[in-house]
Amino acid sequence: MKKSLLFAFLSVLMAAPISCKHHSQNDETTSIDYADTTYWYSIGDESHAADVFYVYPTVSTISFVENDSSWFSDITIPEVREEANGNQRFNKMLYGEYNFYAPYYRQMIFEAYQQPESVLNQLVETPVQDINDAFQYYMEHFNHGRPFFLMGHSQGSQVLIELLKHGMTEEQRKLMVAAYCIGYHVTAEDLAAYPEELKPATDSLMQGLVIFNSVTDTTAISMVSRGDVVGINPTIWTMATDTIPAEFQLGMAKYNEARDSVLIVPCPTRTWLYNHTTICPDLDPEMVFVPAYEQMFPRGNLHFADSWLFGGNVLENMRCRLRQRKG
Repeated sequence: MKKSLLFAFLSVLMAAPISCKHHSQNDETTSIDYADTTYWYSIGDESHAADVFYVYPTVSTISFVENDSSWFSDITIPEVREEANGNQRFNKMLYGEYNFYAPYYRQMIFEAYQQPESVLNQLVETPVQDINDAFQYYMEHFNHGRPFFLMGHSQGSQVLIELLKHGMTEEQRKLMVAAYCIGYHVTAEDLAAYPEELKPATDSLMQGLVIFNSVTDTTAISMVSRGDVVGINPTIWTMATDTIPAEFQLGMAKYNEARDSVLIVPCPTRTWLYNHTTICPDLDPEMVFVPAYEQMFPRGNLHFADSWLFGGNVLENMRCRLRQRKG
């Protein structure tokens, strides 16, 4: 995969000005018609017993100035869709044993995350609404009563957490095996406000919300995961703080160009949980370090790798949770 496609929830270090924007067609409060298949990267072929509903992270490299002064990626433009396709294609191969459903959505561009919280809270309503609309269409027209996993990374996880809070019926929740919202956070305030909607999974089998963030040492914890109270160690799927031997890391997912496939390759590291962040002391802190983003993701922060670093563990855990559900 291109490195840029792994950069989720990035923020441009030079803050974009808050201005009186010209509102293009893309950032108005219109709804996307998800009956139109051009707004889906993938619609599963229903050949498998369970589904994955996947929401990609921040992948757009377009800037505020280049985007007709819009805070959102314009998914009517083929080049913008192509930026999302590399990430979605990788994950479709990774989760190939499930029916893979992945909508395009008007995600916030990088600069949005430099705005004051009051502005950001307004802006996020657009991607949240898009994913809610896509999910409801999926449930009504594609799901047909199959168990499903929610999967996301970074901004994708952010909007899925909002879907869990506000957008799911009890009947839909019963079909959900787990919600893997990787590379984001849930605070104590979130849990207090949504105790039923945001039930964290505290072991390897129970239904619920699964979050993890990883670093090579405690000094690299960033704002993306700070304050999280539900983060789990993805090598053993508990919140225990014990040091876990390297053999419990089942391998990372990597693209193999020769085979045009995603393979699980060894990536041994001990792990332990510190303030709900997974510490991986045996990995190279340069692994995904980008100096331009050091302010948000310091050396040793593995946010850009989180969605594939524990690929072997995630796949095995999905199988375990699905088996448990089937009894």
